[in-house]
Amino acid sequence: MDHFGIGAAIRAATMMYAQSARRTGRTTSLIESVKDGDRICFSSHQEARHVKALCADRGVRVECVVVSPSHPEQLLDLGTAQGRTLMDHSWVEQYYIAAIERAQAEIDQFEARLSGYGVAHRETRRRAIELAKWSV
Repeated sequence: MDHFGIGAAIRAATMMYAQSARRTGRTTSLIESVKDGDRICFSSHQEARHVKALCADRGVRVECVVVSPSHPEQLLDLGTAQGRTLMDHSWVEQYYIAAIERAQAEIDQFEARLSGYGVAHRETRRRAIELAKWSV
């Protein structure tokens, strides 16, 4: 258990950043920066189709792929792109959140496996109070 709520605070900060960065032109910037042969990775088919259409309107041929941020190793199955491989901002945000959650789970596993019998392994009142400070 992350007794100090650090993981929850980092996750909350990441989510606040994602919300505050909405409508700031990140997708437009991405579309303007890609060139023929580039590959863009998305977490949703809807966003991939949308960006592919916008790139086509600009006359740029890009490959738009959908890979779960929870399983980025699947990107390796795609092989090398003709140009650059880029990740959409939504994909990156989801990847970071998944990484934070994995780290939180690993800490829980370490503490549970290394604590003696009869010792509280999970939620304590103090932890609940600390997490409540940072939960969104």
